Amino acid sequence: MKSFIIKIVPFTRKILLESQYVFYINLLEKIVFFVFFLILARELDKTHYGLIATVFAFTNILNSFFDFGFGFYFQREAGAEDLKQKLESAIAFRLLLMVIFIVVMFIYLYSDLSIDPVIIGIIGLLTYLSGFNLILNSVLYGKKKYKKSFMGFLFSRIIFAVLIIIFYLLKVQHYMILGALLVSIIIHLGILYKYLREEKLNLQLSFDYSVLKKILYSSVPIGIGLIFVLIYDRIDVLIIERFLSFEAVAVYSIAYSLYKVPTIISGVILTPVFTDLSKSYSLNNKIEPHEILLVSLILLIISVVAILFVNIFGETIILFFYSSKYSFSIPYLKYLVFALPGLFFNNLTGVISNSIRKEKIPMISNGFGALIHVTINVVLIRFYGLWGAVAATIISEYFVFGLQFILLLKHNFRYKFFVI
Repeated sequence: MKSFIIKIVPFTRKILLESQYVFYINLLEKIVFFVFFLILARELDKTHYGLIATVFAFTNILNSFFDFGFGFYFQREAGAEDLKQKLESAIAFRLLLMVIFIVVMFIYLYSDLSIDPVIIGIIGLLTYLSGFNLILNSVLYGKKKYKKSFMGFLFSRIIFAVLIIIFYLLKVQHYMILGALLVSIIIHLGILYKYLREEKLNLQLSFDYSVLKKILYSSVPIGIGLIFVLIYDRIDVLIIERFLSFEAVAVYSIAYSLYKVPTIISGVILTPVFTDLSKSYSLNNKIEPHEILLVSLILLIISVVAILFVNIFGETIILFFYSSKYSFSIPYLKYLVFALPGLFFNNLTGVISNSIRKEKIPMISNGFGALIHVTINVVLIRFYGLWGAVAATIISEYFVFGLQFILLLKHNFRYKFFVI
């Protein structure tokens, strides 16, 4: 016990020190997108807000098919000698695939749902470009340049805030508000490129098939896992739109977005932990048990506090920010938060799996989780409406955690990478 406590203290200090800028980034992003969607929710009727939420949900799911796990991969491999060549090949590959993304996006959203092509184009472009930002920012995370990463987010989001204030005061159409976010993401991309040049990574458009093949061999299992995560994270919206209405999408989206707010804190903790565990495993083929136990305890405490807070103040929060127009979202939010422990712990087991190069564990578990999530949604939404989506979310999060935990135990029994 004494040796455990001795190890815990410096690790806690290290996480708090490294997490401060990750916390700032997560908090800044949550505030920006909260304000962004809040303005849209208050200014638009529920049908039009639900329509925009549907476009965001579909483009995010579609974009996950073009992610390939590059974010996790480059955070883990940020110290590789051939990093520049790998980055150039990955970026060039995503640029080539952008045409396919655009075609599929318009086929579904315009040809099938007849949604305004301007809205589709703006949201689709900002979603796909965010994927490039993720890759470049992951390199900064991997190099522990958290302050630089934060400054990039801060400057680009200040510009976004200024544009939002101007557009809101001028009472412009929601096209312009969407355009403000697109401008912010483009500026952020330029800032990240500048920061990587300062790290001696002067990137150019270059493509090497042999290098890309090597990257994809390791990153694709992570990418497939992320596809499944996005499916069971966003597919509810598309199923609700199909079986119910855009208005129902709006009601559920408000509750779901507030349910995900506590992930600010879990992301703050797990981002530096992933870098630390990856480095530890690379050097020793082991990870320290005290790190996992401490993080587990912190995540459990955060989830319990969040559940209590939402059930006490959830109604007040929704009525204050979104008005009585979204009062129907209140009961769904109060039950959705019971999925938080499962969500936090399956994020942790996913981080552990990727750290020890067992990317297939999240891929398999998230795959089954997505299948169960879609099935429950399709079956229950028909009969129980939005409560079916709530039940699907809660069941899926705990199922994914349980399966990942079992698979990690099985792997540990064989390779002893984690010994208490």
